[in-house]
Amino acid sequence: MLVLLFLVIAVGCMALDLPKLMRKRRVPDLSIYFIFWILGLGATFCSLLKLNIPSPLFLIIFIYKPINNLFGLLFH
Repeated sequence: MLVLLFLVIAVGCMALDLPKLMRKRRVPDLSIYFIFWILGLGATFCSLLKLNIPSPLFLIIFIYKPINNLFGLLFH
């Protein structure tokens, strides 16, 4: 029920914002707008459904740990 209420509120907010963006016809702005809306809706749904999502910090650690080890070997 809470998810449905959230979805109705989100669609209402998009209905208020989209006509302004559609009049300007700026495709990059619209694409970024939709990307952020989809990410926000996904994060909110995960929060409402109490899904356990790992921290984005783990992705940053996964990417930079090999680089850190390389620099550690080069400059040690």
